[in-house]
Amino acid sequence: MGALGVVFGDIGTSPLYALKQGVLAVGGTNFLASDVLGLLSLITWSIILSVTVKYVMLVLRADNDGEGGILALVTLLDLHRSAIGLRKYLLAAGLLGAAMLIGDGVLTPAISVLSAMEGLEVIAPELDHWVVALTVVVLAAVFLSQRLGTERIASFFGPIMLVWFGSLAALGVHGIVQAPHVLAGLDPRHGILLMWDHPTLAGVILGACFLAITGGEALYADLGHFGRKVIARAWLAVAMPALLLNYYGQGAILLVDPNAARNPFYDLSPDWFDVPLLLLATAATVIASQAIITGVFSLAKQAIELGYLPPMRIRYTSEHNEQHIYVGRLNWLLMIACIAVVLGFESSDSLASAYGIAVAFAMVTTTILFIAQVHRAWNWPAPAVWGLAVAMMAVDLSFASANMTKIHEGGWLPLSIAGLVIFVMVSWRRGLEGVVAQQVRFTEPLDSFVLRKDRSGDAQSPRTAIFLSRAGAMTPVALSRLSELLKIRFETSVIVSVWIASRPRVSVEDRVKVTTMDAGFVRVDLRFGYMQQIDVPSVLGPALSARGIDPEVAVYVIGHERIIPPDEVTRPRDVLAHAFGFLARNAERSVDRFGLPRSRTVEVGYPVKL
Repeated sequence: MGALGVVFGDIGTSPLYALKQGVLAVGGTNFLASDVLGLLSLITWSIILSVTVKYVMLVLRADNDGEGGILALVTLLDLHRSAIGLRKYLLAAGLLGAAMLIGDGVLTPAISVLSAMEGLEVIAPELDHWVVALTVVVLAAVFLSQRLGTERIASFFGPIMLVWFGSLAALGVHGIVQAPHVLAGLDPRHGILLMWDHPTLAGVILGACFLAITGGEALYADLGHFGRKVIARAWLAVAMPALLLNYYGQGAILLVDPNAARNPFYDLSPDWFDVPLLLLATAATVIASQAIITGVFSLAKQAIELGYLPPMRIRYTSEHNEQHIYVGRLNWLLMIACIAVVLGFESSDSLASAYGIAVAFAMVTTTILFIAQVHRAWNWPAPAVWGLAVAMMAVDLSFASANMTKIHEGGWLPLSIAGLVIFVMVSWRRGLEGVVAQQVRFTEPLDSFVLRKDRSGDAQSPRTAIFLSRAGAMTPVALSRLSELLKIRFETSVIVSVWIASRPRVSVEDRVKVTTMDAGFVRVDLRFGYMQQIDVPSVLGPALSARGIDPEVAVYVIGHERIIPPDEVTRPRDVLAHAFGFLARNAERSVDRFGLPRSRTVEVGYPVKL
């Protein structure tokens, strides 16, 4: 029930606009019966091949300790740690796919809610001027509700989506009985003949049919929330049958009444059910928005911990599942962008031109990384791997090339958003690498610092100081600066390094490693999974107490870099440096990110010139 409420909202609302756009692609009300059968055939086999076979049967099995999403594949392949040679291009594909999905997070809520609100044009034409305003209000409510958390939202949305899919199936049967011969669309030859009869429109037609499977990527992105078996059962038993029945019901209505091309979804409904259907469709599109927003939150969390996005405050919204999170800053950015898109495009027909291209490219990059994982870990013979690669890429590249026809009609928007996300990712990653390189000026190997004899005359504080280090083998910059400039040493110095593992979760017994270097220095390595909450004091405290160190009186000392970008911008790397400086100034501070006690935390600032 929870999976229905979170995972399938996006793809579950595709009947609102997918077949409508397909009919428009073949000429609007001037379509032929063979055109309808061809569209239904393309939609049917797109759902079977791309969603059922690719995602449900194959890709969902490539989980990283239960976590899914394109960055889970990146970590499974360990691309973020050793991106050399071919692996560098695989990493680029992974980051491109992640950026595309974030761009999709802007368009999905917009087109879903807008297409539902356009039911007013059929039910009450005199209210059509309220469509955009009502869409904005609903979108604002969607994003404001995110603070409640995935768990509460899923428990509320699940039953609604069950009613929604039941209504889709019932309406579909209602339409099919009026023209049973519409079921001939199950034959794949009708789809092939449609493409053959309209060669100049083949790309537009295939791009419209692709709208029926947008949301398929959410099945993988939300894997960590519910698990593969739950998602597969919900898809095969509820979502897929309901979707196919509704598409064929819409096709039957088109065969009976060509004027239904204006909005076959609402024309499929009996008059007495129009208003309840409008309300139910609105609720379903709110849930569709939830599916992609939840996926974007999970994706952002992974990117932050892997070092590809600046730290943002993350709030955990469930006591039972660490993957249920809320990223406030990202939520507001998505809300502003979604509302701007609705105000700019004003109709789902216009927005459909921009929709789909980001998902199509994300699916291509997922396939590339999935094939690499199959080759690396599944022990398949080479011919089987190549056969799978050719089959999956043939489907994905067909959709990607078809969606390329949308670029000049609005497809530039998701590509621009993805480009901006990639720019931020590259700027942050390169900036972090530059900071680490510059820190060499202020520090030295930790072993050498501990053995130095020239610190014997330094003033000694009776306190225990806990220093956070970017790399356990090097002396923390804050410790070096205090020793060099103020000649201060502490009775006990604890050097703590926080490491993010290439898996979502690290067990308690593997999370802490303590090394005593001498009487005054202790080194502690903390390991967290990239989907776990990083609370340093709660993990560090028991380890220190076991060695006679009172963590409640210790002072935390952290370094804070003041980024100084180049004075002049003459090279692309200078642009990245300025972008990194802006991001660093607005990123979440370490004291908040690691859950440090503010009253016992001292920051030591130092300049870093890039």
